[in-house]
Amino acid sequence: MQKKFQIQLWMFHVGFWLTYLLATGYTFLNLMSPEDVSVRLTVNFILHFLFGYINWLYCIPRYFLKEKFILYFVVTILILVGFITTRVLLEQQFLSNAILETRIQNKPQMQVSLISLSYLMIWVLSSLFRLLDDRIKSIRVESRLRQAQLEAELKFLKSQINPHFLFNTLNNIYSLVYLKSDEGAPMLLKLSGILRYMLYESDIPKVPVQKEINYLKDCIDLHILNPKDRPKVQFEVKNESTNVMIEPLLFINFLENSFKHSSLSKPDGFIRIRLYITDKLIEFTIENSTLENTDRKDKVGGIGLQNIRQRLELIYPGKHSLEVRKTKESFAVKLKITP
Repeated sequence: MQKKFQIQLWMFHVGFWLTYLLATGYTFLNLMSPEDVSVRLTVNFILHFLFGYINWLYCIPRYFLKEKFILYFVVTILILVGFITTRVLLEQQFLSNAILETRIQNKPQMQVSLISLSYLMIWVLSSLFRLLDDRIKSIRVESRLRQAQLEAELKFLKSQINPHFLFNTLNNIYSLVYLKSDEGAPMLLKLSGILRYMLYESDIPKVPVQKEINYLKDCIDLHILNPKDRPKVQFEVKNESTNVMIEPLLFINFLENSFKHSSLSKPDGFIRIRLYITDKLIEFTIENSTLENTDRKDKVGGIGLQNIRQRLELIYPGKHSLEVRKTKESFAVKLKITP
C-alpha cells in the first residue's frame, strides 16, 4: 500500500511538470521564435523546478511545519528574489535582441511583475501540494495506527475465549478418561481439531461459514457428556449460500454461555440453536432453559455479553443487531449480521 502511494505521488509530480511544459511552450510559441522558445522554456522550467522543490523539500519542513512562520516567509521571499534576479539575468544573456527590445518597449517593470507572478504561482502551488501531501500521509498513519489498535484489541478479546472453553473441555475429557469411557479418544481427537481451528484460523479475518458450522458442531459434542442430554440440544442449520465468509469464533461465546447457564440436567432443560445463512444475511439464534441462580455473576472465566458487543462493534460496525431476551424460564440471543 505504501509503495502504491509513492508511485501515485511520483506520477502526480511528473504529470504536473509535463502539463507545465506543454502549457508554457504553447504560450511561448505564439509570442516568439522557436529558438527563443527553447531558451526561455529551458530557463523557466529549471528555475521554477528548483524553486518549487526547494520550497517543498527545505523551506516548508524546516520552517513552516515547525511553526516558524515569520522565518519561513523571510527565507522564502529572499530565495524568490534570488530566482527572479537569476531569471532576468539569464534571459538577458541568452534571448535574442528582438525579444529584449520588445521587452524594453513594453516597460521592464511589467516584465518583472509577470515573472514574479509566475514564481508566486509556483510558490503557492508547491506549498499547497506539500501541505496536502503531509495531510494525506498523516491520515494514512493515523489509519494504520487505528487499524493496529483495533487488531490488538480484537486479538485480546479473542484470547479471552480460549481459557474458559479449554477448562470446560478438559474437565469433560478428564471425566470420560476417569470413567474409562470409549468416548474419551474421539473427544480428544475433536479437541485436537478444535484447537487447530482456534490456533490457525482465528488469525484469519474471514473463514468460510461452513468451517464455523463444523467447529460449532464439534464444540457441542464436547460439551455433552451425558447421552441423555443429546436430544435436549438442537442445532438447526439452513445454509442457502456457498460463498459467505465470516469472522472465526464468532458464535462460540453464546454457545459457552448457554451450556454454562442452561438446566440440561433437568427433565425440561433445553438448548436450541438455529443458524440461517444467505448471501445478504446471517441470523444466529440460541435459546436455553435457565437455572435458578443465573443472575449470580459467574466468576470462572467467560468474556460476558459486554465483551461480545465490543467485538461485534469492531468487526461489523453498523452491520449487525444483537437482541437479548431473558425470562425466568429461558435466555435467548438473536444476532443478525450483514456479511
